[in-house]
Amino acid sequence: METSNVFRRILEVHSIVEDLSLRLGVLGEKWLEASLIKPKFFEFKPIELFALSERLKLAEPSFSASSNGNGEADIANYVEFLHKARALKIRGSSGYVNSSNILHNDLPVSLHLCKSLLALWIAHFDVKKIKNLTNVKKTCRRLIVHYSMKKLSDLLLNFNSGLFDEDLEKWNCIEYVDFSFNELIEIDNSITVLQGVSKLNFSYNNLRDIGESLQYITTLAELCLTGNMIRELHNWNLKLGNIKKLFLCKNKITSVQGLERLLSLEYLDLSDNIIAEPSCIQPIGKLPCLEHLVLRGNPIRQLIEYRTKVIESFDDRAAEVYLDGKRANQRELDTISVRLALKKIEKEKEEMQRHS
Repeated sequence: METSNVFRRILEVHSIVEDLSLRLGVLGEKWLEASLIKPKFFEFKPIELFALSERLKLAEPSFSASSNGNGEADIANYVEFLHKARALKIRGSSGYVNSSNILHNDLPVSLHLCKSLLALWIAHFDVKKIKNLTNVKKTCRRLIVHYSMKKLSDLLLNFNSGLFDEDLEKWNCIEYVDFSFNELIEIDNSITVLQGVSKLNFSYNNLRDIGESLQYITTLAELCLTGNMIRELHNWNLKLGNIKKLFLCKNKITSVQGLERLLSLEYLDLSDNIIAEPSCIQPIGKLPCLEHLVLRGNPIRQLIEYRTKVIESFDDRAAEVYLDGKRANQRELDTISVRLALKKIEKEKEEMQRHS
């Protein structure tokens, strides 16, 4: 029985690899050339990548016995395609492989043949099953992972030792990372291997805070945390360095306290939170670079003269700020000017009383 299972498995491996080798022998080069003009992801199932690894272990010729000798079904076609592919997508699926008791998403996948990847997309497949990423880390600029991860370290740490390796663990060329739609509950220190990344997307996870490690990614300019479980922003100015764009939509935030020293911040989206009073916005009124503030879907928008009360927080910069996509009109600016003048008079009176 055991021999029969092994034989059947070898036949399945041959069948899968021969089919792909034939297709790639006929069309692979055309697809690769077309992708240079119009970039696209080439999608593979885990079973297809697993079968190739198994086939390479067999002490057999690279072409099948049934091949007609034209080289189109040569396994080298498959290998060469992976060598040259610039964008690869791995899409997992539920259920079993054919009539076996092997789950599609339980199969280990090796990416050691991917030597030119600029973009990697993983969807519906446990990242713990992905091995041999050394070559990918040397070239990859865009990394996308959806519905595949519960811990960052499952993908970013060395699987064998569980320790950081200063040379192998860095993603040297990474620029953009999208970890949205996963089950992450924290941003652990393995994130620091993504040195050089400028855009990070953690939307629709289960995060309550951002941890302490993002401050070490000095190139980070844009961070998206939409649709998490964040309530407070305490000391975020210490946790984020030169951030320019911050998306915090669809959380449970009541105040921006903690962002008042993000001096590089230019764009802040707080849509669909529970900010209710203008005083909750005042801490960011002195930020010198902030030009765009979005508060759609917050209770504060129900207040009379909501716009003037919020924009007033920016004092002399009131005319420069876009609130919900619009700058203050002349009537709003006039109202703000009067209020600021009255505040200044009141402050001067208080100063005189203190010194009298």
